[in-house]
Order: sequence, then C-alpha cells, then structure tokens
Amino acid sequence: MRNLLVVWLLLCSVALGTQSETFALANRVGEGNERSFFVLSTSAGGYVIRHDGMGEFTSPAGLRRVFMLKVGAKGRIDRVYFLEHQRDLFLMYEVHDASSQWAYLVRMEQTKRKARWITEIDGVGLGAPVIQGEMIVIKNLEVRMADGNVRQD
Repeated sequence: MRNLLVVWLLLCSVALGTQSETFALANRVGEGNERSFFVLSTSAGGYVIRHDGMGEFTSPAGLRRVFMLKVGAKGRIDRVYFLEHQRDLFLMYEVHDASSQWAYLVRMEQTKRKARWITEIDGVGLGAPVIQGEMIVIKNLEVRMADGNVRQD
C-alpha cells in the first residue's frame, strides 16, 4: 500500500509539472488607427492600457495608478495578451509603426506596477503565449519566466 501511495504521488507531481497556462486576449475598445484601449482584470485589480502604452491600474479599493509600457517613438499597440501567474502580471503586446511590427513580453510586479523584465520579440501574429514549466512559449520561441532571457538552442 505504501509503495502504491508513493507511485501515485510521483505521478501527480509529474502531471502537475506538465500543465500549461495560456495567456488570455485582453478586450479591445476602439478600432484601427483611432484611439483604442485594452481592458483586463486580475486578482489585484483592473487595468486599462491605451494604444500608446499609457496604462492605468485600479485597485479593488478604488485607488488609481498610472504606468507606461514600452512601445517606441511612433508605435501603436495592436493586441494585448495577459496572464496572472505567481502574483505577477505577464503581458505580451504586439506593436506596429509605419514600417515594422514587433512584440514585447513583460513580467510586471503588480503592487508597484514595475517591470521585473521586458523582452522584445520579432514577429507578428504570434498568437497567445503559453507557460510550460519555467518557460513561456511563443510559437517556436522559449523565454525563461525568471529573467526574460530567450532560450538559445
């Protein structure tokens, strides 16, 4: 009986370690090249992010704080994916300007709304990132959750 319990616990830990979490797409208000906003909420509160990277966080107590996301001089945010994990907010947002498109992946500490790290990603139409173990997988790219470094193979 004891051996069966040990085997069952090992199988459960392996199964839990392979679970993945998929980022959700934030709601967009506004269209095209007009002013647009991305709305999302976490257990820490609500977020509204403007197309130019200016964001506002509202706590459950009603306190509001402003923060900025990196977008570049003439960049506009097209799409925002988010996931709350380990009390931090992970954001991947796709940006474009007149000549190119790219994305940023950010791990933000929610109480101070400061980025722990930010990683620029080439590409467009990347789809929703997925957390698998200690890595964030975006198509065929893997980024370490701890420090934002891209895995080199």
